[in-house]
Amino acid sequence: MIILVVGVPGVGKTTVINEAKKYLKKDIAIINIGDIMFELAKERFNINTRDEIRKKISFQDQVQLQIEAANRILEIGKNKDVIVDTHFVIESFEGYIPGLFKEFAEIIKPNAIAIIISDPDKIFLRRLKDSNIRARDIENLERIKIQQEMTIYYSLILMYEFKCKVEVIENEEGLIEESSKKLAEFINKNIQSL
Repeated sequence: MIILVVGVPGVGKTTVINEAKKYLKKDIAIINIGDIMFELAKERFNINTRDEIRKKISFQDQVQLQIEAANRILEIGKNKDVIVDTHFVIESFEGYIPGLFKEFAEIIKPNAIAIIISDPDKIFLRRLKDSNIRARDIENLERIKIQQEMTIYYSLILMYEFKCKVEVIENEEGLIEESSKKLAEFINKNIQSL
């Protein structure tokens, strides 16, 4: 089973995933698409950070990197269940692009999608805190709201295309435990239903 966990940058998606691990009833591989793409891009494009992927690598090259990442994930998924940590919407130097291209989805054929959301003002503050670690773009609240809405819309397309189950989980400030339990419950139910 392949479960996508998605959300906009700064929503706390990776933190929720890491916390949810202690509530999972089964050992599941957790894969971050950005990490795989970064490994591939370092070799080919001589970049130094994950954030340079969206800032320096063309749309077509990002498509190719994603296809290769999808094939790696599919290989891992042959032997165990997989959680894929990714974004559905990425702001690049060429405009908004999908964080998960159609070709990628067709390769992995996701079974379920968990969308992590939060209030745009909380996401904005988290991005400010991350600015010393990541090269995050500072945006206004309206742009964050649009990115979050685009993520939900894209999830609906995949839900119909691949017959995925979709859950929206709010990551409220200071309530990481509750968010992570909800994510683990969604994952556990989907794995048991196979």
